Amino acid sequence: MDIYSTYYMLAAVRTMRPEHTFFKRRYFPTNIKMDVFGTSKVLADYKEEGQEMAPFVLPRIGSLPVGRDGFSTYELEPGNISISIPLTVDQLQKRGFGEAIMSEATPADRARMLLLHDLKDLSGRISRTEEWLAVQTMINNGCTMRHQTDREDVFEDVKVQFYDGQNNPAVFTPTEPWKHSTMASGSWEIGNWYWDICSMVKMLTSRGLPAREVLVASDVGAFLQEDPWIMAALDNRRMEMGRIAPDVLTEYVTDLGVINFNGRRLDILVSDGTYKEKKKDVPYVPNGTVIVTAPNCGRGLYGAVTQLESDGQYHTYAGTRIPLHIFTIRPQAKETQLSCRPLFVPNTIAPWSVATGVLD
Repeated sequence: MDIYSTYYMLAAVRTMRPEHTFFKRRYFPTNIKMDVFGTSKVLADYKEEGQEMAPFVLPRIGSLPVGRDGFSTYELEPGNISISIPLTVDQLQKRGFGEAIMSEATPADRARMLLLHDLKDLSGRISRTEEWLAVQTMINNGCTMRHQTDREDVFEDVKVQFYDGQNNPAVFTPTEPWKHSTMASGSWEIGNWYWDICSMVKMLTSRGLPAREVLVASDVGAFLQEDPWIMAALDNRRMEMGRIAPDVLTEYVTDLGVINFNGRRLDILVSDGTYKEKKKDVPYVPNGTVIVTAPNCGRGLYGAVTQLESDGQYHTYAGTRIPLHIFTIRPQAKETQLSCRPLFVPNTIAPWSVATGVLD
C-alpha cells in the first residue's frame, strides 16, 4: 500500500481527531453531504425571514392565496488555502520529537511518522484560519481574503459581502463610548452599554431572527465584569436578572453567564483567543467588538480542490482537507501539502448585529 497516495492520505485526514474550534463549529457548521461541493465554486442560499400577517377572510370567500418567502442563490468563489511542509533526507537521519533516545527507527519509519504529524500540523493551521474567517464574516457581514504569494508585496484581495449597496445592515453604531453604571440618590443609572445591547438585540428580533448570545472581546468582557450594577442586580433575589457563573467552553472562550436584556436572556461569551501573525499575538475578536447572534446562524461551505499529481494528471477532490504528496529526485526532498477552499455564509440576511470600538 502506498501511504503517500492521495486516497490513503485522504482516509488518514478523515480519521484524524479534528482540531477543537469554536467560532466555526458553533456559528458555521458544515453538513458534509450538502455543504461540500465537487466544483470550484459554491452555491449559497439565504433569505429574509417574512413577517407578514395572515388576513381575516370572509367565510364565503374561502381562502386568500399568499406568496412563499423568496430566497436568493449566489454562486461564489471560495477562498483558497494551500500550505506545505518540506521533508529532506538529513531530517530523517535525526531523532524526531518524542522519539526514544535509543530509538531503532529507520529513516523510512520516521518518514511515515512525520507524514501523520505534518498532516495534523497543517490541518491545525487551516483550522485557525477558519476561526479567523468565521469571526471576520460576522464582524464585516462578509470577508476580505488576502491570497498571498511567495513575495510579501505580491498578493490579491478577494472580497465577499452578504449585502447590497454600501450600507451594512448588521452594523450598530454606539452614540458614545460605553460607560459603567452609577448609583445616584439610592437608584441605579444603568450604563449605556445595557441599552446599546438591547438595541442590537432588537435589530434581530424585530425581523424574526433569534438573539441568544452576546460574543465580546476580552476587554469588553472585563468591562462588563467590573460594572457595579451587574453584581447588584444579580444579587437581587426578588428579580431574576440573570446569573454570573463563568463556564469555560473552550481554551479561549468563556461563558460569563446570563444577562436579562429587556426580557431577553442572553449568554455572555468572552473570547480571549489569539493567533500568530508576524510573530505577534492577534485576537480573533478584536478589542472593543460586540456581536449579538445565535448558534448555527450560518453554514461552512467548501469548494473542490484541483491538483496535479505524480501521474502527470489533474485530479479534483471534494472535501474539507485535501492532501498531496510531492517529491523530487534532485534535490532529494518530499513535501506534504494540505489544501482547502472554505467560504462561510449566513443563512439569512444579517443574522447578527455588530458593534466595534465600544470602549474607544
